[in-house]
Amino acid sequence: MKPRFRAMLSVLLFGRILCNAAPIAMREVTPKPADEILFNPGMGIFMSSSSPGLRIGGDEWYLKISNIVYLRCAWAKVQPREDATLEEFFDPLFDYWVKQRKMRLAFRVMAECVGPEDYVTPKWVFDKGVPGVRHTGKKGNTQIDPVFWDERYLAECDRFIAKLGRYLDGREGFEYIDMGLIGEWGEMHLGLHMPGRWTPPQLQETGFTRARYVGAYRRMIDAYARAFRHSRVFLNVGSDYPEINHYAALRGVHFRQDGLSPKGFSSKVGETFFLPYARQWVKGNAEFHSRFAGDELRAAIAKGLAAGISYLNTNIHWLPTLKDAPEETRRILTDAARRVGYRFVLTRVSVPEQTGLDGVRPARLPVEQEWQNTGVAPCGESFALRFTLADAQDRPVSEELLFPRTPTSHWWPDEPVRETVVLTVPPGTAPGTYLLKVAMVWPEQKRTILLGIDGRDRTDAYRLCPIRCARIRRAAHAYHTGFEPGESLWKASPGITVTRDDAVKHGGQSAIRVEGTQEGSWCFASFPLPDPVLPYSKYRLLCWMRVAACSRNRAPYLKAGLGDEAGKGIVNRLTGRYNTRTMDTWQELSVAFETTAATRGATLAIEKGTGLDKATVRLWLDDVKLERLEAP
Repeated sequence: MKPRFRAMLSVLLFGRILCNAAPIAMREVTPKPADEILFNPGMGIFMSSSSPGLRIGGDEWYLKISNIVYLRCAWAKVQPREDATLEEFFDPLFDYWVKQRKMRLAFRVMAECVGPEDYVTPKWVFDKGVPGVRHTGKKGNTQIDPVFWDERYLAECDRFIAKLGRYLDGREGFEYIDMGLIGEWGEMHLGLHMPGRWTPPQLQETGFTRARYVGAYRRMIDAYARAFRHSRVFLNVGSDYPEINHYAALRGVHFRQDGLSPKGFSSKVGETFFLPYARQWVKGNAEFHSRFAGDELRAAIAKGLAAGISYLNTNIHWLPTLKDAPEETRRILTDAARRVGYRFVLTRVSVPEQTGLDGVRPARLPVEQEWQNTGVAPCGESFALRFTLADAQDRPVSEELLFPRTPTSHWWPDEPVRETVVLTVPPGTAPGTYLLKVAMVWPEQKRTILLGIDGRDRTDAYRLCPIRCARIRRAAHAYHTGFEPGESLWKASPGITVTRDDAVKHGGQSAIRVEGTQEGSWCFASFPLPDPVLPYSKYRLLCWMRVAACSRNRAPYLKAGLGDEAGKGIVNRLTGRYNTRTMDTWQELSVAFETTAATRGATLAIEKGTGLDKATVRLWLDDVKLERLEAP
């Protein structure tokens, strides 16, 4: 039987939980949203170039909306010789863009690209026996391109992709890589519509079939997935080969397309692939089909955002000319940068009007929150929240790391998420006013995730509100009885008698003797506490029990049944069972537990340990305590 149902049934059988506690006085704070552009991992506007040696000025306007540079490179430039190391090509790029400019890098290494080069795939690859075909380049030059579905070519790709992974995977400042070693420009098509490119006779002569092409893609996908276990890989998707797209998603590869226009994506990729796979954490990456401006640009971006994209290329201008973009284009791209990807906003915070310090026990500070992803896409990662209570010198007094019950990977756009964290304030904390702050962190990566609210400090934490901590007097025990003369006895369930016993006791003058045969209730005896049990608190329940007889394999124990403001049961907190191997001895039973947000009171009970079945018992109970360990 489920614990919640069990608790409610217990209430029905031995009375409602007595609750006379007022809820904690809470105040609500609404953080102010910010329009700041957030440079977070797994999302963003990016700038593209095909010139690895490009350098930029330090005060360009576009550096306010993007910190990702995307470079498309020919394989022949990355590895011009078989013995060339990748460090020769990539080290200068990481040194300039990542170390000096503090930006992120993304790449596509291409094996075929209509252009002025005679070889996009290195000549040494063909010298090793990989078959090639003659195509016409951009300037009428003869270009040699590989047969992508040939086993010898795929073997060379396997080796090269593995090298790429060893250099790039998980590297600081590396954002993602496009699959680019198959297809025209590294895209899914073969340029059949382009003069001078693949012709039907060439396809026939090289053994092209749909199955071989799909098989080659699957092999490439597997190679990239193996090599880039800690980084994102993108595949250019289209509608001609949906089976390739599906396979890529299964291997954790993301989708991109360069066909975004005011009418939407080419081949309806947004509706067909981007949106359906978004909740499987497949990210969408969009490039413009061609150059747009004004209302056409706004319409194209709106279509992309509606498809839940996480990345958007600024390729209406290549990076060298982006600095000259007109003012209207700048405004449109700036607005898009605020909306693309995920954007976490803390919309509401509730905290106590004050936190009580008794100078002996720790205090508790519950923080109720409501969050919203105001971006257009899921984030696809599980982040944590770090809440800090800081003093006037910004020194942490208390800190708590919260892994949300609804992980941030499931914070879907425009769906509110509610979470609660409880900070423990040390007992020696001085009365006064403190500052509550929050930071979203990626612990495994040692990174901080920026939020869409005001109040960011130099550590990328966000100032939320002041917290007043005041000195109070509070009793250590919420309940304590030794069943001495004049103290209340517990209520017996049907078939059970409860009497005060002065002869058998653990301490003091007396204990209670509980005996008889019970059927149809969960407990032998119970007692609704007259004083409140506070929400968001930590308690310890202890008792001394001596069992002389009980039904076989039915050892009793003590229970605290927590109830809400209406007296309905919420959840049970149970001590360990009496050890029947040492019968007729006094044993201490205990449990430490935390109360829920809705807790207002509790009923204590001696549980039968048999459910509703018949059970016989003879036991004594003494020195029952409900200790308040921590409370708001």
